[in-house]
Amino acid sequence: MRHPVKRLVAPGLLAGVAVLLWFFAPERELDLMTRTPRLIGLSDRLNDGHSRVHLQASPGSFRFQYRLRPGFPYPWAGMNLLLADSTLPPLDLGAWRAIRIHARTEPSVALRLQILSDDLPEGATGRDSIHLIYHFLEFTPENKALEIPWKTFTVPSWWRGMRHRDDLQRLDLLDRVRSMEIHAGSLGDGLDSAEVELKALLLVGPSPWARGLALLLGIGAAILFFRSREESPSETSPEPGAAPSSLSGSPVALDDPRSRKMELVLEMVKTHFADPELSLEKLSSQAGLSPRLVATLLKEATGLHFKGALNHLRLEEAGRLLRETRGSISEICFAVGYQNPSHFGRAFRERFGVSPSEWRQNETLEPPPDDSAKPA
Repeated sequence: MRHPVKRLVAPGLLAGVAVLLWFFAPERELDLMTRTPRLIGLSDRLNDGHSRVHLQASPGSFRFQYRLRPGFPYPWAGMNLLLADSTLPPLDLGAWRAIRIHARTEPSVALRLQILSDDLPEGATGRDSIHLIYHFLEFTPENKALEIPWKTFTVPSWWRGMRHRDDLQRLDLLDRVRSMEIHAGSLGDGLDSAEVELKALLLVGPSPWARGLALLLGIGAAILFFRSREESPSETSPEPGAAPSSLSGSPVALDDPRSRKMELVLEMVKTHFADPELSLEKLSSQAGLSPRLVATLLKEATGLHFKGALNHLRLEEAGRLLRETRGSISEICFAVGYQNPSHFGRAFRERFGVSPSEWRQNETLEPPPDDSAKPA
C-alpha cells in the first residue's frame, strides 16, 4: 500500500504544469499594422478646421507629420487604421487581454489612441455600424513598447455630449471594432506640429492551446487526487470509537448586512462620481436603499455628506487629469461630472488653494490635506 504522500506526487505534478501553462505560457499576438488594408489621414479639416497631416507608410512603420492651425475649438490631426471592410470582419477584442503600442514623437507630445466599434443605442435591437462608439486613452510615447489593458479606455466626453449618452465605458461593445485612430491634439495655442512614428501595434492575449491544455491537466490532477483518497480509506479513517487526533472547525463568519450595504454605497459612489446627473436619490434607487440610509452609511464611512463626498472624488480626479493629461480645463470639468466651468473653478480653488491653470503649471504643488474628508 502506497504512502499517502507518494499518492499525491502525480496529481501535484499535473497541477503544477497546469499552473505554469495557464500563467506563464507565451502569449499569442496579432499585428494590426500588417492586417490594416488601408491607412487614412485625418484632421480637423473634416470639421472646417485648418490643420494638415501627411502620411507615409513603409514595412514596419507608419508615420505622419502634422501641423495644427487655429480656426477650430480643439485643433487635431492623426491617422485612421481601417481594420474592417468588405473582406475583413470586425475585430473582437474580447479574445485579447490588451493592446501593445510602440510609438515615438519628435518633439515629445501626447497622443490619443481611439478605438471605434459598432454602437448599440438604447432601445435598439441591432448594432449600428454607421454611428460608431469611441473609446480613448491619452498617453505620452517614450519610444518603447507600452501595454494597455482595455479597462483603462473610456468613452470621451465630447462623444457622450454629442450622443446624449452617459456611458463612461462600454467594453462589451469592443466585440465589433472597425478601426483605430492615433491623434495628436493642441497644446493650447493651436500651433502645435510634430512627427509621429508608429513602430508596432499588437493585440496580445492568452494562447488558446496553452489554456486548453492547462485545463485538461487540471482536470486530470483533480481526478487523480480524488482517486488517491479513495484507495485506502482505512489509512485516514480513525478506528470506530476512537477520538480523532486533530479536529477543528473553520472560522465562522457572521453576516453583517450593514457593512455589506456600506461597501456597496462606497463602491457605487467611487464608480459613478463622474456622472453629472448623479444625485442622492438616483444613487439610492440604484443601490435599492432609502436616501436616508445611503446618506447615513456614507457619513459613517467617510465623515462626509453626499455632496461633500462627491465633490471630493471629482476634484481629486480633476487634479490628477490636470497633471497627467493635456485635456483642456473645460473638458476635464465636464469629464469629472461638473456641468458649470465657473462652479468647477471656484470649487477647485477652495480645495487646492489655486486655480486649475495654476495647478497644471506648477507640477511641484502638493494637494493640501482635505479637512472636509476627516471623519466627524
